[in-house]
Amino acid sequence: MNKLLKALMLLTAIMLIGSVVVYAELKGTSPSNIELNKEKKLENTQESEQVEQDKGTTFPSLPIAEITGTDNRLYSQNESEGVYAGFLLDWEGKSAEFEWKSVASSAVPVELLSVDVTGDGTKDAIVTLPVASGTGVYVEEIHVVNGQTLQEEQVEDAAAAAVKWAASNPELNEQDELLMNHIDYQINEDNQLTAIIGVAISPSVYIGELTLTYVYDNHEEVLKVNTVSYAAFE
Repeated sequence: MNKLLKALMLLTAIMLIGSVVVYAELKGTSPSNIELNKEKKLENTQESEQVEQDKGTTFPSLPIAEITGTDNRLYSQNESEGVYAGFLLDWEGKSAEFEWKSVASSAVPVELLSVDVTGDGTKDAIVTLPVASGTGVYVEEIHVVNGQTLQEEQVEDAAAAAVKWAASNPELNEQDELLMNHIDYQINEDNQLTAIIGVAISPSVYIGELTLTYVYDNHEEVLKVNTVSYAAFE
């Protein structure tokens, strides 16, 4: 248990040190993307304001992300001092606004993906937003928007699930210190949402990688971590 608490404290400390200025602008003093409180994360899904597109709908001039070969695009409503604030999603003839924030940098771009991760037969909008970037630190925030309703889906916190799993794994539990300050969301070959988390014993020394795979729970209406695997670096 002491090691688990130590991992939690180190995770938060490294995040703040690696990107304190940008992170403070994005999240204030509460870095919610890596908050290891599953219940709070699951309850933090925001409702979108959905409107049918018509001639009166106004979009910013250029999208910051798009699905190639489609009209599905993501726009930032405001960019100031390296931060995107507020987003507009144009998806299958409908649009919705979201009060997300993100680092605004071509070095760590926002991504928009189209995959049915909720299993309802309609492709959902998967948005990955970089919220912290610095020396030894890169953290993405995940947002899944239902392709039918344009409502944001709940997603279990990857960092919390990773720390819990590592605490019960003999290979990792024997380490004096564990840092999980690199979180990258991807879609695997089976079209499942995954979180790739780098495991380090110092800000610059990574010893392995955790892969968390998500499955949609229809009863609870949430994307839950279903499997966790660990690959040690040689």
